Amino acid sequence: MIIMVRADDRLIHGMVAVSWTSHLQPQTILVANNVAAKDSFKAMTMKMAKPAGVNLVIKSLDDSVKALNNPINDKKKIFLVTETVKDAAYIYERTAGFGHLNVGTAGVNKKEGETYIATLPQVFMTEEEFQFAKKMADRGVEIFAQITPTRERMEFKDIEKIFGK
Repeated sequence: MIIMVRADDRLIHGMVAVSWTSHLQPQTILVANNVAAKDSFKAMTMKMAKPAGVNLVIKSLDDSVKALNNPINDKKKIFLVTETVKDAAYIYERTAGFGHLNVGTAGVNKKEGETYIATLPQVFMTEEEFQFAKKMADRGVEIFAQITPTRERMEFKDIEKIFGK
């Protein structure tokens, strides 16, 4: 069972490894990312950052979908981390879905030609990301921007205002 999804272009780092994992208390962190699944160095650095007592699994998007659709994982508390809202939507459409999406993208890996809009200081979204988030919000997913569980939280209705929707 997915307890929360976080879209964060940094994937696993201090805030995810410590703050969110302590707050959510998952059994497993599943990083769904095609690049990280093939990059042994990136995988090794993420494994070094993960907290003790929590399993870390790094899979491609398609392998993540397979794992999440496997009944063996139905009772596990899984914290899913994706690089983008688009990747989260990809998984949402191919699984039983999830109830909560935390947009924590810092815009560290900004793509050339994209316009990034700050929802909160240090949290950015593109128009494309917003559109994917809107589709999920319209289907009942609670979408919010938040850096850590103890910091300011912006609900999707306020993100919509920033995007002029």
